[in-house]
Amino acid sequence: MNTTKSTILRVAIQLFSEHGYNGVSMRNIADAVKISAPALYNHFSDKKSLYEAAVAHNFEAKAKLLKPTLMLSQPPAVRLQQFIECLCRQMSEDAEFRRLIQWELLNEDQQRLRYLAQDLFTPLFSGLMDLLKELKPEADPHLLAVIIIGMIHKPYEMNPLSRFLPGSQPAHRDPDQIARQVMNILSCFLGENNENNA
Repeated sequence: MNTTKSTILRVAIQLFSEHGYNGVSMRNIADAVKISAPALYNHFSDKKSLYEAAVAHNFEAKAKLLKPTLMLSQPPAVRLQQFIECLCRQMSEDAEFRRLIQWELLNEDQQRLRYLAQDLFTPLFSGLMDLLKELKPEADPHLLAVIIIGMIHKPYEMNPLSRFLPGSQPAHRDPDQIARQVMNILSCFLGENNENNA
């Protein structure tokens, strides 16, 4: 990927995460990259294609790290723990991507949400569901996967508020600490299956 295109994608993610999809124009992106609008359109035909390319580019690096945790030849409980630890680190390290997802959840644009779900998240989500079927066959794998991702995402989303709540400690923002707490909760739910597969 050439330098200009890479810069466009990086700047676009930053702007979309700060202002939401509707708060950013192609002119804003061109100005931030310091290129002309026609030059930007040479790379991307419209804002939708630029948005999708920027989000896909950003998520690709995360998927490369997360996918192997689900494929390792380890017991299912170990794979789940590695996936959770990796996802916690990814969430911790990329505030822009977290904010972008929050914008989309608040805005509820069906077309963009469908793109995120089907074109980006489905392979990883399906892998997590398959893993959960191994661990807890009687559970609803879709709902359990959503709950796990929610447990990981929520502490970061709540951090601007929770750091002022009683008992808050800097360690509560540590991704390893969050991963341990999520695994503690899941271990109670998974019960004997978790112990037998560890």
